[in-house]
Amino acid sequence: MSASSRPEIELQVGALCIGDLHLDASDEACAHALRDFLGRHRTAPALVILGDLFEAWVGPAHARLVGAQRVLATLREWTSAGRALHLIPGNRDFLLGADFEAACGARVHPRGALARLPHERALLIHGDELCTLDVGYQRLKRVLRSAPMLALAPRLPSPFALAVARRLRKRSVRAVAAKPREETAQQPDEVRRQALAAGADTVLCGHAHAYRDEQLSAGPRWMVVDAFGGARDVAVVGEAGRWVVGGSRGDRA
Repeated sequence: MSASSRPEIELQVGALCIGDLHLDASDEACAHALRDFLGRHRTAPALVILGDLFEAWVGPAHARLVGAQRVLATLREWTSAGRALHLIPGNRDFLLGADFEAACGARVHPRGALARLPHERALLIHGDELCTLDVGYQRLKRVLRSAPMLALAPRLPSPFALAVARRLRKRSVRAVAAKPREETAQQPDEVRRQALAAGADTVLCGHAHAYRDEQLSAGPRWMVVDAFGGARDVAVVGEAGRWVVGGSRGDRA
């Protein structure tokens, strides 16, 4: 994928980046932690969500659920105050698109984005594209995100769409559990390749649910934020104009 296929976004000091919230769209209380977090960061100029905001998303069928409505309202409060909201879809919610943008004022970047910081150029992706040894998953991903599937999914009757989403989720959990860990791991060589193609100093992602911040040899700085709620689940553009990793409860690395 070329750098030109990804939009560039400018992030100022104080901008936030989180990912892997895995919110249950049917749970009325699912927005509470997100609302509390955003309430503690009202001065932040922007929020980037690195995918898997929702545990599953098939479009209108999920958007009508009470939990999803609470989340959309929370995010709409954020953008209504003049703050930017960028979302990079994950493997659980890759169908988030124009309807989501209209509902909460977000900008969705299906293929990731290039972030311009004061002193850093970062490639922002979900992170599943780095799991190149998991050939079966990458093949299924191409099928599910093909043009016919993207057109069909939002048109499915709600009960059927939700049932399909539940079934796919269960199958995914079983499949991941059955695979060797090295097969599903994010690959440093792919991090290097994507950084080089994008002209990025840093690759920032989620998906692995395990914090990482390292300088790859002959490559970029590679950062992975914890799943939301973990000890190191937030990246912030610090005063030096570079990413600083901390926790959503306020601590910093």
